[in-house]
Amino acid sequence: MGDAIGKHFQPSLKDLSELEKLTRAYGKFSRDSMGLGHVLGGGLVFMSAYLLDHHIHLGVFGRLLLGLGPFIWILGKEWLREHYYQFSGRVQQRRRGWEDIVLALLTGITGLFSLTASGFVIHGLLQDFSWRMALSGLAFVVLLLPLPFIVWRYLRAPYEFVVGVFLFMLSAILLSGTSLPPAHGRAEIVYLFADLALVVALVMVLVGFVEHMEFLKLRRKIHALKEAA
Repeated sequence: MGDAIGKHFQPSLKDLSELEKLTRAYGKFSRDSMGLGHVLGGGLVFMSAYLLDHHIHLGVFGRLLLGLGPFIWILGKEWLREHYYQFSGRVQQRRRGWEDIVLALLTGITGLFSLTASGFVIHGLLQDFSWRMALSGLAFVVLLLPLPFIVWRYLRAPYEFVVGVFLFMLSAILLSGTSLPPAHGRAEIVYLFADLALVVALVMVLVGFVEHMEFLKLRRKIHALKEAA
């Protein structure tokens, strides 16, 4: 919090304790806490899951917008993090060694899943090729193959990972034009995934709202400390 405290501020032990708490709380918004970023991500997940769960037909333009949804979310949350939640300078949240190990495992699992899913799509195209299916399959693969890199680079917090994986999966399914009847075996899994995504979306919107309220309270405290200094 570089510009939050004056150079001549002489804190007491109580002030130092309070400052330490504020710094830790502020630092959480550099990674784990995302406030409105979670609200945006949860909203996009809910919209995508609702469209899929209710078998709503989408035109080409609608599919393209959904395909861009995950990237809009990443750009939006990163902008909020850098320019809004870190308003008083960059304070990096401390990472523990086991967190990097877990992230590496999740990245590896995501990579294996992406390759497997893409392999099934390509295998299906080889068995029954058509240009329409090829374009749909390409859209699916283009969204899923970069997912391991995106997880490692942009989805480093637990909530980010959950929102990102659901959002990319839903967008890949919708962008590819997948529309299976509910009685179909694979479709039952897809729609069960959509139902689960609706629950996840509502939870993430609630989490984001609570985090944002905590941020507003934190910002008031920082401003008060700055004025006192």
